[in-house]
Amino acid sequence: MSETATVSVITVTYNARRFIEAFIASVRAADQRGVDLEILAVDNGSTDGSPEWLREHHPDIRLIINDENNYARALNRGIEQSRGEYIAICNNDGVVDEGWLQGLLGVFRQNERIGAVQGKILFAGSKTINSVGVEEVGDCYFADIGWKCRDAWDYSSPARRDYVSGGSVMFRRACLEDVGPWDERFIMYMEDVDYSLRCRERDWELWYGADGVFHHHYHGSVSDELCDYLCNRNRLLLIAKHFPLKLADAIPTSHFFKEGELDLLYRALMSSIRVLSECHETDTVLSVLDTLREPLLSCFGKVGARKFFSHLELVLGLRGIRVGIYDHAGHFPGGGQRYVAEMARVLQDRYEVTYIFNNEVSLKKYHDWFDLDLSRCSVKILPIPFFSERECFQIDEGMAMLEDHNVFDVVARESLEYDIFINSNMLGKVNPLSPVSVFVCHFPDRKRDHFFHVDKYTHLIINGDYTGQWVRKRWDLEPMLKIYPPVHMYSADSDADTKENLILSVSRFEVAGSKKQLEMAKAFDRLCRDHPETTRGWKLVLAGGSVPDNQYLDQVRAAITQSPADIEIHVDVSVDRIRDFYRRAAIFWHACGLNESRPERVEHFGMTTVEAMQNYCVPIVIDGGGQREIVQHGQNGFRFGSLKDLQRYALRLIEDDNERRRLAEQAFERSHRFNRKVFRAELDKLLQQLELELLGQDAL
Repeated sequence: MSETATVSVITVTYNARRFIEAFIASVRAADQRGVDLEILAVDNGSTDGSPEWLREHHPDIRLIINDENNYARALNRGIEQSRGEYIAICNNDGVVDEGWLQGLLGVFRQNERIGAVQGKILFAGSKTINSVGVEEVGDCYFADIGWKCRDAWDYSSPARRDYVSGGSVMFRRACLEDVGPWDERFIMYMEDVDYSLRCRERDWELWYGADGVFHHHYHGSVSDELCDYLCNRNRLLLIAKHFPLKLADAIPTSHFFKEGELDLLYRALMSSIRVLSECHETDTVLSVLDTLREPLLSCFGKVGARKFFSHLELVLGLRGIRVGIYDHAGHFPGGGQRYVAEMARVLQDRYEVTYIFNNEVSLKKYHDWFDLDLSRCSVKILPIPFFSERECFQIDEGMAMLEDHNVFDVVARESLEYDIFINSNMLGKVNPLSPVSVFVCHFPDRKRDHFFHVDKYTHLIINGDYTGQWVRKRWDLEPMLKIYPPVHMYSADSDADTKENLILSVSRFEVAGSKKQLEMAKAFDRLCRDHPETTRGWKLVLAGGSVPDNQYLDQVRAAITQSPADIEIHVDVSVDRIRDFYRRAAIFWHACGLNESRPERVEHFGMTTVEAMQNYCVPIVIDGGGQREIVQHGQNGFRFGSLKDLQRYALRLIEDDNERRRLAEQAFERSHRFNRKVFRAELDKLLQQLELELLGQDAL
């Protein structure tokens, strides 16, 4: 050791404002004879003002802002920017004794192969030992030597150790440079055990120095829950990295297994096998995987073990991400189908996507309906015997209420084939068995009942606040994300000045009549009868999809044949035809929810309302449901509560071209809040999160 030792003290801060002042004061007060000292603080994203306090009160301390909350990464960044031939790493939730520096440096004088010296760590305010080194206590569990013992003569002399604690330890720079960076996969906890093993593999000695005393506020800056998770997760990582053949035996002795926290065990094992594959030769990896089969079957069962090994193929980079999109109502056009078809349009560029239908459907229909090219998606037709045996064209989960088994388990089994399973149209009895699953809820139509599985999905997505309100009320679930539907019906030749005398409504002709085309037809008929001069030359167009043999559609047709008003019906028309209607129409009507007491019969969002607004149509829509999130009454359209109000607002717009033009322009501006660009930005955030979960990256 040179006459003057250059020492860098590195401390990692995370919301440490209540500790840092006392810690720095104690380091500065330490005996610095023959020491050239520098202090570095690496901040891991504090929100308590500690970085700002350091800049103001200690500008001479080198402050480094880490780009993520990862303790091991923070150590690497601090070491990279330090200049000392000795590097002291110390927690800041405590204070050092005056003799701390000299006590640690003194041990290094014994031997040039001493790579690290841990100090004596006492619990703050006591003479009770927190740590005087680390030892293995069996099954690859590690414990602090002297834990909760009274400080005594046994711990008063330097001693060699197999492992050192990172709470207060000094390294020789030569050792750090030889061993290499700290393993950032550990994040925090047991990163010091890993580093100790690596030091000894390089023939560096590890010691305990009794005179380097640190008084520690145990877990002063980290929650017990996070500590428990990372300690148990990192034990498996450590075994996979250093003792791979012990990994199978480590599963039943894991605290995750003992506590029944199988989801945490699943995550930890996935991360561990990634480490295994990165650190060992293929023969070793295959041998270890073979030993894992029985323990995984015991832990997760046949379905869970199959899911694990399939997921593992993805994590190890053996294949790409597979996505399954299930739509039990995908055989006719609607807002829910369009919503997820827009998702599929994005997904097919990144993943292997399969659309799952219960009835025969060609994705060419989606091009006709929605002008979306889904040609890179494949299709799988998966009949559900319960419904196909009854020749039911529509899949209605209410029909299966009295069955003693879940008739939708055939779909659940299919979900095992995918890494991401998306239930796109609110069929709540499908149990997701994929590693990651998404339930897209346009509205919670039914209450929780037999075989309810929505709470099993890893992500619950809603299409707006109205749906979210009822998800909380009806299912007692908290949605994870709100993504408004991706409405994109702009026409280059639409404007507010070249409109025709046309009122348009675009909605499915639901068998139950929930979209209220019959009521709108009658309202237009009455409007024309009461105001024949004002409404002369005006037409009502009702356009939308329909199932075969639709008795409600027959009713609407029969009603308009008896009316002298100019009313047209257009069923299952192409998207180009719909776009042309929007371009020509001056006013848009939407009455779903009129006189309805059941919340599921109110428009959940209103995609066609936004489509109309994107083409300078002035919306007159029901004052309820999701329409309230779209149309601001009197600013960019009107909301009505009765057919008389609907007629009154329509007459007002028919009579006043200037107001109609002003509202049309405001409606167009408002519509941009719900377009494809906004949807894509939110979807990209979701996909980033799903990929993070799938690929086994733990985030704090």
